[in-house]
Amino acid sequence: MLAINGGVKLWYIEGITNMRFGKYRLFSEVQALDMDPYNGDAYIFMSKDRRILKVIRYKNHKRVLYGITYEKGYKFMKPVIKNHEVVYELDFKYLVALLECPTVNELEV
Repeated sequence: MLAINGGVKLWYIEGITNMRFGKYRLFSEVQALDMDPYNGDAYIFMSKDRRILKVIRYKNHKRVLYGITYEKGYKFMKPVIKNHEVVYELDFKYLVALLECPTVNELEV
Protein backbone atom coordinates (compact mmCIF):
# COMPACT_ATOMS: atom_id res chain seq x y z
CA MET A 1 0.00 0.00 0.00
CA LEU A 2 1.32 3.40 -0.99
CA ALA A 3 1.26 5.51 2.17
CA ILE A 4 1.35 8.94 0.54
CA ASN A 5 -1.44 11.50 0.81
CA GLY A 6 -2.10 15.01 -0.42
CA GLY A 7 -0.12 16.54 2.44
CA VAL A 8 3.19 15.16 1.16
CA LYS A 9 5.23 17.23 -1.27
CA LEU A 10 5.96 15.19 -4.41
CA TRP A 11 8.97 15.60 -6.68
CA TYR A 12 9.34 13.91 -10.06
CA ILE A 13 13.01 13.35 -10.91
CA GLU A 14 13.60 13.26 -14.67
CA GLY A 15 16.50 11.34 -16.16
CA ILE A 16 17.36 8.77 -13.46
CA THR A 17 16.04 5.74 -15.27
CA ASN A 18 18.24 2.91 -13.93
CA MET A 19 15.70 0.91 -11.98
CA ARG A 20 18.40 -1.38 -10.55
CA PHE A 21 19.11 1.42 -8.07
CA GLY A 22 17.90 0.65 -4.57
CA LYS A 23 16.74 3.08 -1.94
CA TYR A 24 20.25 4.00 -0.76
CA ARG A 25 21.42 4.92 -4.26
CA LEU A 26 18.19 6.82 -5.03
CA PHE A 27 18.57 8.79 -1.78
CA SER A 28 22.14 9.72 -2.81
CA GLU A 29 20.92 10.75 -6.29
CA VAL A 30 18.43 13.14 -4.67
CA GLN A 31 21.21 14.55 -2.49
CA ALA A 32 23.38 15.04 -5.60
CA LEU A 33 20.63 17.34 -6.93
CA ASP A 34 21.04 19.54 -3.80
CA MET A 35 17.76 18.36 -2.31
CA ASP A 36 17.15 16.87 1.13
CA PRO A 37 15.62 13.37 0.88
CA TYR A 38 15.24 13.27 4.68
CA ASN A 39 12.67 16.09 4.89
CA GLY A 40 9.60 13.84 4.44
CA ASP A 41 8.98 14.67 0.77
CA ALA A 42 8.44 11.87 -1.75
CA TYR A 43 10.65 11.52 -4.83
CA ILE A 44 9.38 9.75 -7.94
CA PHE A 45 11.54 8.01 -10.55
CA MET A 46 10.41 6.32 -13.77
CA SER A 47 12.20 3.83 -16.01
CA LYS A 48 13.02 4.70 -19.60
CA ASP A 49 10.39 2.28 -20.92
CA ARG A 50 7.85 3.69 -18.39
CA ARG A 51 6.91 0.25 -17.01
CA ILE A 52 8.57 0.72 -13.61
CA LEU A 53 7.95 3.53 -11.14
CA LYS A 54 9.86 3.94 -7.86
CA VAL A 55 8.98 6.31 -5.05
CA ILE A 56 11.29 6.99 -2.10
CA ARG A 57 10.47 8.75 1.12
CA TYR A 58 11.92 9.19 4.59
CA LYS A 59 9.31 8.69 7.29
CA ASN A 60 9.55 7.88 11.01
CA HIS A 61 13.33 7.34 10.89
CA LYS A 62 12.98 4.86 8.00
CA ARG A 63 13.94 4.99 4.33
CA VAL A 64 10.96 3.70 2.37
CA LEU A 65 11.00 2.50 -1.24
CA TYR A 66 7.83 1.76 -3.19
CA GLY A 67 8.23 -0.11 -6.47
CA ILE A 68 5.33 -0.35 -8.92
CA THR A 69 5.55 -2.30 -12.17
CA TYR A 70 3.11 -2.72 -15.05
CA GLU A 71 2.89 -5.97 -16.97
CA LYS A 72 3.80 -6.15 -20.65
CA GLY A 73 1.55 -4.06 -22.86
CA TYR A 74 0.96 -1.29 -20.30
CA LYS A 75 3.07 1.62 -19.12
CA PHE A 76 2.84 4.75 -16.99
CA MET A 77 1.88 8.07 -18.52
CA LYS A 78 4.91 10.29 -18.93
CA PRO A 79 4.65 13.64 -17.18
CA VAL A 80 5.25 16.54 -19.54
CA ILE A 81 7.91 18.70 -17.94
CA LYS A 82 7.96 22.40 -18.76
CA ASN A 83 11.32 23.96 -19.62
CA HIS A 84 13.00 20.51 -19.47
CA GLU A 85 13.58 20.74 -15.71
CA VAL A 86 15.33 17.83 -14.00
CA VAL A 87 13.24 18.12 -10.83
CA TYR A 88 9.57 18.95 -11.07
CA GLU A 89 7.00 19.29 -8.28
CA LEU A 90 3.85 17.24 -8.88
CA ASP A 91 0.42 17.85 -7.43
CA PHE A 92 -1.11 14.85 -5.65
CA LYS A 93 -3.86 14.57 -8.28
CA TYR A 94 -1.19 14.04 -10.95
CA LEU A 95 0.41 11.23 -8.94
CA VAL A 96 -3.00 9.56 -8.70
CA ALA A 97 -3.46 9.93 -12.45
CA LEU A 98 0.02 8.54 -13.04
CA LEU A 99 -0.68 5.47 -10.93
CA GLU A 100 -4.27 4.76 -11.94
CA CYS A 101 -4.38 5.58 -15.66
CA PRO A 102 -2.11 3.24 -17.60
CA THR A 103 -1.19 3.87 -21.20
CA VAL A 104 -1.86 0.91 -23.46
CA ASN A 105 1.32 0.08 -25.31
CA GLU A 106 -0.14 -2.55 -27.61
CA LEU A 107 -3.44 -4.29 -28.14
CA GLU A 108 -3.84 -8.00 -28.65
CA VAL A 109 -6.47 -8.73 -31.27
